[in-house]
Amino acid sequence: MGRVSGYRKQITLYQRTADLIKQPPLRSSMDELPLDIVFDFFSRIPIEMLFRFRCVSKLWCNMIDHPSLAIMHITRATEGPTPLLLSDPMPGKSTMSIYLAREKGRTLETRVNPLVEFDLNSFHTEGSCNGLLYFAEFAGEGIVTLSNPLRREFQRLPPIKILSPNLRRFKTYGLGFDISTNTFKMICVFLVTLNSEASGYSLGTLVHTLKTSSWKEISEVPPYPIRGKPVFAYGALHWIVDPLFVSHNLIVSFDVGKEKFNSISLANFDSKDSNLFRLVDLNGDLGMTDLSSNEKIEIWVMKDYAKKEWVRKYIIYIGAPDGKPDNGHIEVVGLWKHGEILLRSSEGYFFYSKEKGLRYTQTSGIKLNSSVYIYRKSLVSLSKVMEVL
Repeated sequence: MGRVSGYRKQITLYQRTADLIKQPPLRSSMDELPLDIVFDFFSRIPIEMLFRFRCVSKLWCNMIDHPSLAIMHITRATEGPTPLLLSDPMPGKSTMSIYLAREKGRTLETRVNPLVEFDLNSFHTEGSCNGLLYFAEFAGEGIVTLSNPLRREFQRLPPIKILSPNLRRFKTYGLGFDISTNTFKMICVFLVTLNSEASGYSLGTLVHTLKTSSWKEISEVPPYPIRGKPVFAYGALHWIVDPLFVSHNLIVSFDVGKEKFNSISLANFDSKDSNLFRLVDLNGDLGMTDLSSNEKIEIWVMKDYAKKEWVRKYIIYIGAPDGKPDNGHIEVVGLWKHGEILLRSSEGYFFYSKEKGLRYTQTSGIKLNSSVYIYRKSLVSLSKVMEVL
């Protein structure tokens, strides 16, 4: 009852704010307040409402677009339940449409109009960080594109020109946020050499700091080849090590601020096949799904990052389809509203909570081959955050 009452008070505050800003006297008095007070006020307002406030005055628009306010929203993480974002390649076309989705009744559906559409042009979705999506070329010079779909913004990073043409497909990217400098950094890990021997490889690492005009190569490289899409949590990017190159299960992390790689042991999971492990962002926490059983899915969460301790938080009893030895066909998308977990399989979409168990949801306008993310809304303006100093 107390929580419901709190939500009602918060909604009433937002409604009053929306009514008051229509009155000219408030605009004058707000404009005279110290900027730190105005920024603090704006940092507590939902992002989609702030986008509507941009039309109040030029001053308000400039303040809402200021990188400092975007940083405050990132560090405070006060935004409510995160909406689902879908990137949907259209059949026979190179156009990607990006939608927000919602659960209406018992149906998971997209909103009628996409947030934005753009030319895919051989790009694929790599991941997201603090409300920014990033896309990379399958081959070519290593072009990476960033997007804030809520702002309908796209920006390309400088091309990577040092990659060998024969190894351009063997690279992985990750976007992270350095809280010590309030800057975004894009990481590219690539193969320098490769031969048929298990140890016959060497790796390289490139870093691009937004607000600069080029990539830089650093001496730090992962201790082992990595695979899959990374998860950004606790100021670091995380990948699972490719099991072809190690005899024990490991996670490799990259501290975005220090630009250092580290290893995280998965000793408790050495008896299992890491090909059936997946990393997942659980609302800012690092999670790992174990899909090795044909009877259940286990979801583990990093309990203490300093000690690298894992705790099993969820056991979802779900049987694999006939003939399948494991649940590797299931994807744990992430945490939805009310603490429910969203899952996707070849059979459709499911929600799970400890209170309600597993429930199937109908879909409308959502295809199973779409890329699905639990998306954190962001005020970040790419045109401002990428201005070269």
